[in-house]
Amino acid sequence: MNTWDFRVALNRAPTEAEVDALFEAGLDDCTVSGGKNGRVRVRCERAAESMLDAIASVVAQVKSVPGLWVVGVGKDDAVTLGDAAPRHGRRTQASLRQLAVGQRGPGGFPEPLIEADNISVYSWAEIAEWLRTRMGDDIPEENPDVALADGLVKVGCRARAAHREDGLRHLFKAIA
Repeated sequence: MNTWDFRVALNRAPTEAEVDALFEAGLDDCTVSGGKNGRVRVRCERAAESMLDAIASVVAQVKSVPGLWVVGVGKDDAVTLGDAAPRHGRRTQASLRQLAVGQRGPGGFPEPLIEADNISVYSWAEIAEWLRTRMGDDIPEENPDVALADGLVKVGCRARAAHREDGLRHLFKAIA
């Protein structure tokens, strides 16, 4: 069993009583703290068989406290090339754009997750993996399970807001 280090974001700041309830629910291996823009983050060091198992157990424990739920996992994975450049630290937005359109590099840059008008949104985990393996860039590895969990959590939040959780469960069973 490994110990996995990750963060989740909560829907709101918990009260002191709710922080106690989170601890009692099993989050004794996590720390709750305020973050940028009033976001509340929970940093966890969870022992589990896999990263997804660790994240799932934290999500379930948070959900067991009425009124609280997880709205995100890890750093935001969705990035524009302008967002990706500072995360990389040594490549500019222009350099990443040239790689993305095939003007430089070996080709095969990750496809955007979303394209709308003049904006393309990519997965940082996919970009980082491609830059490391195809370009030899020395950047930290991103666990793709964090991005996957983040996407699922965000879809779950949208389903909750639309009161469509049952439909989402049915769809997930059909595709899983």
